[in-house]
Amino acid sequence: MLQKPSIQVLNALASLKGNNQFETILQWMEASLQDLYRDSASTKDEVLCRWQQGAAQAVSEFLEKSKDAEEVIRKLR
Repeated sequence: MLQKPSIQVLNALASLKGNNQFETILQWMEASLQDLYRDSASTKDEVLCRWQQGAAQAVSEFLEKSKDAEEVIRKLR
């Protein structure tokens, strides 16, 4: 689990929205997330599967917080 983002982190994420380079990173992370889901579903090694699930959870949380940063800031005001 990621820590709850501070208002400074939310502001930083919100300021990056629409930045072409950051959008490229988000697309890469989304593709990586799909790979993690696929790999964890097909692996037979329980330890590796748990590691992949944890990585997927962290990537998913980051993507969600990046997407929702502006809305969360509005609600905090």
